[in-house]
Amino acid sequence: MVEDDNVVLRLLREIRADTQDTRHRLTKVERKLEELHEGMIQAMGVAGLASVSTEKHGEDIDEIRDEISALKRRVQELEARK
Repeated sequence: MVEDDNVVLRLLREIRADTQDTRHRLTKVERKLEELHEGMIQAMGVAGLASVSTEKHGEDIDEIRDEISALKRRVQELEARK
């Protein structure tokens, strides 16, 4: 009976050691996933800002083109009066 108890205790110790090792490894994986998640959020934020910035610059360029066209028309009108 004592031998059976020792076998059970030995198996329980092995299981505990395996469980602790697994818990330690899972903690590392969780940390890595958190880092990746934060990196993805930052990357998405930068991409979003770049997209908004590009769109805004496009609108500004369109506005500048419209103003240049209006100025060209005005110059042509003034030159035609001479």
